[in-house]
Amino acid sequence: MTEAQTAQEISTLLRQITLKERALVNDQLRQTNEVTDQQAMVLQLIGAHPGMIQRELVDVMHRRAATVSAFLKKLEEAGLVERHIPVDNTRNKMLYLTADGQSIVDQFQAVQQMVDQRLTQGLTSEQRETLLTLLGDVKRGLD
Repeated sequence: MTEAQTAQEISTLLRQITLKERALVNDQLRQTNEVTDQQAMVLQLIGAHPGMIQRELVDVMHRRAATVSAFLKKLEEAGLVERHIPVDNTRNKMLYLTADGQSIVDQFQAVQQMVDQRLTQGLTSEQRETLLTLLGDVKRGLD
């Protein structure tokens, strides 16, 4: 196998792993609620930064404002997010999780942890350390 073919195979395997990981997370989330992994990640961001405004969420997610607005509208309609209008600035609505939103974040984190553990369950601790080192090297090569 040539160097180019090897690089392509590695890239393909990394994509397949990522897609499989997302599918597993989505399957687990759908068993208990109607939230996707992307929606759960938005909730997680809001939970980590209570009171953030939509513009900050756009910047963090690197998504268009309209896309984030649509996400937030669905989450608000589902009773997972609340917008609070500060007294001193009626334009910027602060985002907060509801109790149900926090519950989904907790579920998402548990599911993510379970999938993370499944990811390397067939490896020895030495193999895990080697893989971690190699993936770090790959990432640094892209920086």
